[in-house]
Amino acid sequence: MANKEPNIGIVKDGKVRRFTKAGIAAHWVHTVTFLTLLLTGLSIYVPATTWIGNLFGGIQNARIIHRVVAIPYALFALVLLLVGSRQQMKEWLKVAFTWKKEDFIFSAKYIVTEFMGRHGDLPEADFINSGEKVNSILTVGTLFTLTISGFVMWFPETFPKWAVRLAYPIHDLSWLFMTSMLLVHMYLSLIHPKMRTALKGMTTGWVDEEFAKSHYPKWYRRVTGKDA
Repeated sequence: MANKEPNIGIVKDGKVRRFTKAGIAAHWVHTVTFLTLLLTGLSIYVPATTWIGNLFGGIQNARIIHRVVAIPYALFALVLLLVGSRQQMKEWLKVAFTWKKEDFIFSAKYIVTEFMGRHGDLPEADFINSGEKVNSILTVGTLFTLTISGFVMWFPETFPKWAVRLAYPIHDLSWLFMTSMLLVHMYLSLIHPKMRTALKGMTTGWVDEEFAKSHYPKWYRRVTGKDA
């Protein structure tokens, strides 16, 4: 009999369970499929980056891969969350789309405290902070705009000409916004000294308890019942 997955908020050996296995899988499915779509899309539509097509065996292969990978990008991560981590998905969306005064204060102060190297007190964050809320909203929004506009571009004969013309700039703006957020996300998770430990959460499901206390104190208190 398979071992039961630890509950969110369980504390063990100085670590706290932050993500479910389904949530981790959904994150990486979305990441890998988006990066694949980004690279193949650049090779197809941006003349200066046509050389990227060689990584996929040529432009024609890149076109095929772009269309094939678009399907799991549009569906798989959502299905994983709905089937395996519905409660955490509901919490994530609720927190991401609920903005309070402290979220705007956090955003303003975070730029000063983290990116400009100065110190200052930040408002307490819940499951995600306001910067991660922006990333979450753009992730959800661009998932829909890229999927819908891409579908129109894939079957242009099915839609009115105005819809096809509109689909192209929507598609371009969507991937540009998402790529910008992805670069910030990668910097924080791979390079930033205070945030690199967060990557463990998306590989193991666990984060250091002290990290959770300091970065997500409201969430930590709520799920563990302990004081941050």
